Amino acid sequence: MVTRGGAGSRDALHQLIAALDEGDSLIIFPEGTRGDGGGVGELRPGLYHIARERPAVELVPVFLDNLNRILPKGEYLPVPLIGRVTFGGPIRLEAGEDRHAFLQRARDALLNLGDRR
Repeated sequence: MVTRGGAGSRDALHQLIAALDEGDSLIIFPEGTRGDGGGVGELRPGLYHIARERPAVELVPVFLDNLNRILPKGEYLPVPLIGRVTFGGPIRLEAGEDRHAFLQRARDALLNLGDRR
């Protein structure tokens, strides 16, 4: 689900936080949409809001290499190709860190994982 501000975004955020409170793990695509595989786009603020609301939660950056070819945008069945998943170290919102700085640090963490290919 992709939401762009407003009540729908707040409802989605509350649902995600409720799932975390129930002990669930979440997979979040912080760009908010599938890209073309050419790079990491700007991260949406929902990731920051989750980090702010639940500061003890570890956010683990994950780089999915070749996903754009394995499951092209708009397709429902994956193509049998080799991909790679690279996990980074967990990040958390730092004391006093604003939204822009946090999202840039999270994006940098993803970019650094992609550089390890």
